[in-house]
Amino acid sequence: MIKILHKYIVKEFLSSFMFGLIVFSITILLEQVIMLMNLFLSKGVSFWIVAKLFLLVIPNILSLTVPMAILFGVLLCYGRFSEDNEITIMRSTGIDYKFLSAPIMVFVIIMSLALVYFNHSFSPSTFKYFRTLYKQIAVETPLAKFNEKTITEVGEYKIYAHKVNSKNNVLSGVNIYKYEKDDKTQDIIPWRIASSSATVKVDKGIVIFKLFNGYWQRTDPKQPENMLHIYFASYQFEISVASNINLGDMTLKEMKSSKIRKKIKTLSKDDMQIYRYKNEYWLRWMLSIAPIFITLVAIPIGIMSGKGGKAVGFGMSLGILFIFYMLLIVSLNIGEKGYVPSALILWLPNLVTCVAGILLFKKMSKK
Repeated sequence: MIKILHKYIVKEFLSSFMFGLIVFSITILLEQVIMLMNLFLSKGVSFWIVAKLFLLVIPNILSLTVPMAILFGVLLCYGRFSEDNEITIMRSTGIDYKFLSAPIMVFVIIMSLALVYFNHSFSPSTFKYFRTLYKQIAVETPLAKFNEKTITEVGEYKIYAHKVNSKNNVLSGVNIYKYEKDDKTQDIIPWRIASSSATVKVDKGIVIFKLFNGYWQRTDPKQPENMLHIYFASYQFEISVASNINLGDMTLKEMKSSKIRKKIKTLSKDDMQIYRYKNEYWLRWMLSIAPIFITLVAIPIGIMSGKGGKAVGFGMSLGILFIFYMLLIVSLNIGEKGYVPSALILWLPNLVTCVAGILLFKKMSKK
């Protein structure tokens, strides 16, 4: 009887949990999905490479969406029990609240232990692979980075194209800009190349632009108020991209926690970067344990929700998530500025949630 009831509770929870995980994950992944679909449909990147990128990006959002989905699943599960008077029936047989809570708490504790490894090791590894693969695409498919009527940085150069034909690797209305320092005067001298069209190909990490019907323009070093123009029918221009792909500052996300700890030891206390590394390290711990404290709040709310329990559960999940992640954002900002050690301040959301959960359990036990 006991095993059957526990299985029933866990089964009900899992269906709501999986639904919430899919919804929250799709919501957060929506921007990445659009970007990946654009790579496939407009940039000529292989479907299998795009599919691999999609699978690799999923682990990086699960550390955020798993706590959300657990809250959603617990509230809907116990809210449904309360709405259908199943809680009352269970209680009439002598079953206490601890018994009703035990199967979900055990499940969540096991999941939190799994998240410790997931957040500290597995997720950074997949992110590193994702970044490496994306860099490879940028090298082998140079137009994957280009969007029409947008300035794109390639190495030290800024490139603007009015139209982009990724299938034929052709750009139209091309402008290439660069700002370089004069060796003698140390002045910043701008120059640009403009052409009506250009073909693009990659050879051994070199992007080769074959430009047509354009001109090369630069400030005259002797007379800075004048511009030098050199017109051409065709001109070949090369940019090395093998080691100059700008993918942004993403090194922290791809570092395993063991490497972050080593990095922290090498940084001086006066180096502001140390706070970023400490924030990332303790954020991973905080998000790993968060499901336990979130469940402490969700179970009593779900049980006490009464009629309309499912609707109440859905609304409460949004409210609790808003407060939880607002506290997290505040904690991250305080920790990154070094006002309070990250090892303390990043536990604020879990601490507030834990206190609220204990108070709610006491209130529920008195009913």
